Amino acid sequence: MATNLTAFNTIPTQNTLRSFITRFPFLVYAALTLLLGWAPWYLTGEPTHLFFVPLLTALVMAPLTGGREGLMNFLRRMVRVRAPWYTWMVALLLPGALAFVAIAIHVLLGGRAPDAALLNINAETLGQVAFIAVSFFLPLGSDNLGEFGFRGFGIPALQDKWGSLLGTLILGLFVTLWFLPQFFNPDSPQTSMGGMRFFPFFLITEVGWSFMMTWVFNKSRGSSLIAGYIFHSAFNFWPVALLVSATVQGGELGFASTFDTRLLTINALLVGLTAVVFIVATRGQLGNTSAVVGR
Repeated sequence: MATNLTAFNTIPTQNTLRSFITRFPFLVYAALTLLLGWAPWYLTGEPTHLFFVPLLTALVMAPLTGGREGLMNFLRRMVRVRAPWYTWMVALLLPGALAFVAIAIHVLLGGRAPDAALLNINAETLGQVAFIAVSFFLPLGSDNLGEFGFRGFGIPALQDKWGSLLGTLILGLFVTLWFLPQFFNPDSPQTSMGGMRFFPFFLITEVGWSFMMTWVFNKSRGSSLIAGYIFHSAFNFWPVALLVSATVQGGELGFASTFDTRLLTINALLVGLTAVVFIVATRGQLGNTSAVVGR
C-alpha cells in the first residue's frame, strides 16, 4: 500500500508531556519556531529571524508526534518529485502570470512599468535574471527552507485537526507573523515594500499563496518540495524579476530603496482573488480527498 504523505502521523502515548504535544502539534510547533527563530530579535534587538528554524523544529516535532513513521513521511515529503504535471506548472508559473497581470493593470491605471530585469533584458540584465533565479532556488541562506516545515509539517497537522480551509488560514496567518521582524529591518525587502504600511497586503499575499500551496500539496500527494520550497522560490523569483528594481553588484543581490507600493498592492489583491477562486472551485477542500475534513 502506498504511503499517504498528506496524512498526519500520531502515536499513542501515556507520557503527559508527549500527550500534550501530540494533542496540540501545531501549537507546540509554532511556539518553538517563534521562540527559537526570533531569538536574534528579542535577545540582541536585531530585527530578523533565523531562516532555518521552521525546518529544524519540524524535524524535532515529526518524530515526537509520529514516531519513526512520522519522521520518515516528513522526509519523504521533502524529496517527492513525482506528481501530476499541473502541480509543477502552478507552482512554477502561476506567480509569474499574476505578476504580468498586475503590471498590465498598473499600466492601464496610469502607472509606470517597473525597471525590472525581465522587462528590460539586455546583456547585463540577462545575467541579473539568471543570478536572481539561482539565488532564490539555492537552499542555503534562504527562507525557502522554512517551507519544508510550514508545508511538510504544518499542513498535515492543521488539515488533520481543522480541515483544509481553516487549517490553511491558520498556517497563512502564522507564516505572515513569522516574517514580522523583517518589517522592522531597514535593509529588508519588506521595509522597501513600505514597512508596516504594507503589512496588511503582505498578509493577503501570504495567506493567499497558502491556500494555493495547500492545493498543490494535496494534488501532489504530499510534496512539500513542490508545494513549499519550489512554490516559495517561484513567488520570490517572479516579483523580483518583474515587479521591482533589483540589480546584481559584486555578486550580491540588491534592491531599490523603495518599491512601487501600488503595483505590489495590485499584485497582492490578485493573489487574494486567485486564492478565492481556488477555494470556490474546490468547495473549500483544496484538493483534500480525505473523508475526514476536520475534527
